[in-house]
Amino acid sequence: MYVINHKEREQEEVTMDESEKTTVRWLIGRRSGAKTYAMRLFEIAPGGKIPLHQHDEEHEIFILQGTAKVLGASEDTYARKDDVVFIPSNEEHGYDNSDGSEPFQFICVIPLLKKD
Repeated sequence: MYVINHKEREQEEVTMDESEKTTVRWLIGRRSGAKTYAMRLFEIAPGGKIPLHQHDEEHEIFILQGTAKVLGASEDTYARKDDVVFIPSNEEHGYDNSDGSEPFQFICVIPLLKKD
């Protein structure tokens, strides 16, 4: 067991093609001893986005701050502070904070899939 301030985790730029003004901190993951799940903290600055993409793992998300358009959902779907978002495996998703006036910040929990 350990307790650590989230700011002690390295903040990295998200390098996915077409991502803009987005950072991630791996709060808990394989490198910190987790075997089943990872927890990440994302922040999309005003004017930023994570484009449509998909993964084998599902996502459980809790919005901490801001409002952003949820890409891949029905038209005009927005996620706001205190909302939760569930993204099933292999479903296209993304976030657009292009019109935002504050950062869009969320916790994203994913299963750690077995590596071949």
